[in-house]
Amino acid sequence: MVSLFLAGGFALLGASHAGAIELRPEMDALPQPGVPRLWESVPDADRVEPNLALAPPELHRWVFSPGDLVPIHVTCRPESAGDRVVLTVWDWHRNPVAQRTLAKPADETVQFAVSGRGTYLLTLDLFAEEQCAARLARSFSVSPSNLERRRVWAEDEFYVGTCAFPGRQHWRSEFGPPTPPGFTEQQSRALDAELAARLGLQIVRPDLPVEWAAEDAALDFARADASLGAWTSRGFRLALQIGQPPDWAVLPHYAGMTDPKWRYPRAEAPSRRWVAECTARYSGDAAFIELYNEPDNRDFWRGTPEEYLAWARWAEEEARRAAPDVPIANGGYCLIEPEWTGLFARALLGKTDLVAYHSHGGSQEIESTFAALRAVHAAAGYAKPTFINTEMGYAAWRLDVERSQAATAIQKLLYCWSHRHRGALLYCSRDIGGPRQRTGDADWGFIDYTMCPRFAYGALAAFIDTYAGARFDAVLAETQHLRAYLFRTEGALIASAYVPHDGSQRVGLTSDATRAELVDPMGNRTTLPSPQRVELEAGYYPLAVVFEGATTVRVE
Repeated sequence: MVSLFLAGGFALLGASHAGAIELRPEMDALPQPGVPRLWESVPDADRVEPNLALAPPELHRWVFSPGDLVPIHVTCRPESAGDRVVLTVWDWHRNPVAQRTLAKPADETVQFAVSGRGTYLLTLDLFAEEQCAARLARSFSVSPSNLERRRVWAEDEFYVGTCAFPGRQHWRSEFGPPTPPGFTEQQSRALDAELAARLGLQIVRPDLPVEWAAEDAALDFARADASLGAWTSRGFRLALQIGQPPDWAVLPHYAGMTDPKWRYPRAEAPSRRWVAECTARYSGDAAFIELYNEPDNRDFWRGTPEEYLAWARWAEEEARRAAPDVPIANGGYCLIEPEWTGLFARALLGKTDLVAYHSHGGSQEIESTFAALRAVHAAAGYAKPTFINTEMGYAAWRLDVERSQAATAIQKLLYCWSHRHRGALLYCSRDIGGPRQRTGDADWGFIDYTMCPRFAYGALAAFIDTYAGARFDAVLAETQHLRAYLFRTEGALIASAYVPHDGSQRVGLTSDATRAELVDPMGNRTTLPSPQRVELEAGYYPLAVVFEGATTVRVE
């Protein structure tokens, strides 16, 4: 078999397995890759072409350590509706940087030698003559484990966590079961948690799949124990979001509603028992308790605002009784019904310890949401509320959007930390809605449908590594086109800079440092020639500069 290999703009014709494809940061883009760009609509091979496959050596394990040779097995069976496949490697800037063409049938291992750290998107395009018939998308990441780093973060002023759905591994969608092929429910939960732990995340907000058949029955915690245990056994603390008991407990005047009844208020007695027993069972692992989800959003609360406040009062009383030392947060506000938000803020003054809110999209959205919530809570009489973002995400509904998902995740973490949040939870670890090729199919996870790490995974790994042990120091700049923040760690200052939109801005930093290193979006470090003055091209991905020995850093 003969294959054509291109990388960084040159081509090499030779036998298969002649050598590994070398990947490194900031490679030149292939000028004419000859395959659809990431924003183009291509039939999704996960749905329409079962004869294509990309596979790592170990089932569904796509994360590797620096220095590892990365072997990916490529399959194109004779039954496929094409004559050749093109394997393309895309870097975290969305540039095609390497490529290999294989004739059908293909059944070979392509090896990658990765310099430094990075997350790479793989597309396997099936061609029938000049027409791209289907595209299979996978990705892999090369980064060191942050398991030791998370111990440092556990003692810090700001924690980083994620939302997760271990309790939905028995659900099905139009695409099929949520578990990857060959995995059981528990294997799927376990790998999801393992990958998040390796990132260095410390907190998880899981779903809570407790079952309760009837009021005179016992609550069944079997699935919930397995789901939450997959995370707590790996050292995660819980953002214990407690909702309502099952549909049979709905208030009588909502019994005739035909839309999903989980949105409607429940009776007092089963609500109190539900909260009391769930809190008692899981509060030992809880960092805090969150009372429901987005009560100021009619998609989640179809009762009246007064009915939510009644439920919240029952829940707060039972949670305090069962776990008096665990902080309590409101159900995360989202300002969809702002009048409700204000009403809830006034009524819950003195009842909760944390103000939780949600914000999806870019960092400018979180800035405006946070400004509004600060104003709402100041007007409601809160003196110095402690805010926490318990759900922030960016839907990577198309392959090219994965870059935006990665960049905005780090932007929002820096913003929340610099504005004195207690922590922030990403949305989410692994979504189960379907693969990432169907236009309009929002997929929110930094782990995708088949357990592949997205660009956001590599960016998060770099963030956790770089900022471990740091403390917020100062806002260096918050202008229309630039955000810059300063963090202090032992023996160094770390300056971060980014633009809140897709563009760039030149920024000069001066310091009294003895040495300076530039940290790229994936955590690769480059020593800078002049530590006393650094000029950056701040972009969509936040950059960090570590100023060793510095006591001061300023923006020019």
